Amino acid sequence: MDKNAIKIHILHCGTITIPANMAYIKDSALKRVTLPVSVYLVEHPVHGKILVETGLSADCNKVMPLYLRDFYRPQVEKGQAAVEQLAAMGLSPEDIDLVLITHNDVDHTCALKDFAGRAKRIVMAEHEYFWSCRTVYRVRQVWDTYMPYKDIIERPFYFGTAQGPIGRGFDLFGDDSVLCIACPGHTDGQMAVMINKAPSGRFVNAADGIYGNEFAILASDVAFSQRNIDDLVIPGYGFARKRQRKSIQWLKTMQADPKCVGVFCSHDPDVKPQTIEY
Repeated sequence: MDKNAIKIHILHCGTITIPANMAYIKDSALKRVTLPVSVYLVEHPVHGKILVETGLSADCNKVMPLYLRDFYRPQVEKGQAAVEQLAAMGLSPEDIDLVLITHNDVDHTCALKDFAGRAKRIVMAEHEYFWSCRTVYRVRQVWDTYMPYKDIIERPFYFGTAQGPIGRGFDLFGDDSVLCIACPGHTDGQMAVMINKAPSGRFVNAADGIYGNEFAILASDVAFSQRNIDDLVIPGYGFARKRQRKSIQWLKTMQADPKCVGVFCSHDPDVKPQTIEY
């Protein structure tokens, strides 16, 4: 048994049904596609249980204002909410060592209330917390899903790094095991999460920042699906298209590395609930 093994449980916590061009800008805006809302439970041998995103809550249709309900058309079946799926795995919110929010769109923060004050830590990037809510991206946010917890949310700054499309991010635990990589475009402060196995603490190739050990990337909404990455076609769901394309190009570069065990997008209909172990 590998004592350094990492497990990533991919959970689907409801669905959204959005205009097709929001997921792939070349598709028609006249039809809608139903997409999963993914949450990731990472079981790390050193840092415990990390929940990336919170997904839709059981009462999401009460949480969202009418204009967002009309846009997202969210659906959460009984037992699909993250807190319910964790309970089915024998876990409570108190068992979660850290909740990591990649950006503050409501489909990512809706169920934060189920974990706030119960999980040991909550983290989101300061750039996302402070800046995105003051710009056009606020139209996709519901402040009541995260602002009530501002006193307990840790908000690290992005710093210069050899990783990512703009060379900014932060090291969540200070040991290279979980890297939060700034990937703007969908929002200004969005991150992708790179999870490295038994990190070496140094780059094999400092020019492109590729590690010598296996890694997975939880891509959030940098891309909505593998189709965006393959075709380098952005989702239509952002306001900085050049940055979106640059962030997707970074995903494509990292995915080509033979040590990459997977790049997982939050709304990819082809990524089914499963457990990845490496």
